[in-house]
Amino acid sequence: MDRESFPLSRLKEIYHLRWGIETSFREIKYDLSAAQFHSKKDQFVYMELYAHFAMYNAISLSMGLSQHTKGKGKHQYKLDFKMACCAFKQRFSSNDNSDESFNNMLVNIAYYLTPIRLGRKDKRNMKAKMVIGFPYRLAA
Repeated sequence: MDRESFPLSRLKEIYHLRWGIETSFREIKYDLSAAQFHSKKDQFVYMELYAHFAMYNAISLSMGLSQHTKGKGKHQYKLDFKMACCAFKQRFSSNDNSDESFNNMLVNIAYYLTPIRLGRKDKRNMKAKMVIGFPYRLAA
């Protein structure tokens, strides 16, 4: 890449545009537990990955519907994605598909706020992950 065409400030700007995609993948990987797959066949891994994408979209849309009040303190606040995932899992495990249950879930999501702290730098801990099979499901 030519330094005149792509100076360091332009590269930082381009990377900043991609940052939303990076955080989305982090939320899918860790908050929705997509770091380890339960299958060994490619077809089933794809199916599981698409299920995680669908769940991410559903949770993101419901967070948009959820109304949260401004927090008390010096920071601005946003909804906590991990707790929204927990609220979704709790709702779907109860098999209650009523509108009241959905509204209760939205209220539950709005309850968990996390402060927005700008300029933080955390060290990334990266480890290789192996496939974890479930041999206990096999009939003996």
